[in-house]
Parts: sequence; C-alpha cells; structure tokens
Amino acid sequence: MLVGMTTVLLFLTFIILLLQLVSKLTRDIALKEFESIELEKKKKLANEKRKKDQAQLTADLDNEEEIAVIAAAIAAFEAEKAASIR
Repeated sequence: MLVGMTTVLLFLTFIILLLQLVSKLTRDIALKEFESIELEKKKKLANEKRKKDQAQLTADLDNEEEIAVIAAAIAAFEAEKAASIR
C-alpha cells in the first residue's frame, strides 16, 4: 500500500513539474499572442474611426451640395416669379 501511494505522489509531482516547465517555455509565445491580439484590436478601432470620419466628411459634403441645390432652386423660383410679375 505504501508503494502505491508513493507512486501516485511521485507521478503527481512529476505532472506538476512538467506543467510548470511547459508554462515557462511557452510564456514568451503567449505574450506575443496577447500583444498581437491587442495590436489587431487597435488597428480595428483605428480603421473604424477612419471610416467613421470619412463617412462624416462625405455626409458634410453631401449636405453642402444639397444646400447649394436648394439655394439655386429658390433663386430660380424667385427669378421666375419676378419675371412673371413684370
């Protein structure tokens, strides 16, 4: 019975040491993965912000064009109205 319990103790100790060794060996790889994930998140946020800014700029230009068209239509209407009154 003592031999069996000692064998289990040694086996569990070996497994613990093996897991710690693997953890230390893969620490650098895990850090690189976390850094690349953070970099991807930052790039994604930057792209979304750039697209949002570009869409806002496009919307602003569209608004200016719409204002110019409406102003031209009002001017044409007023000119036509003034011409018909005379």
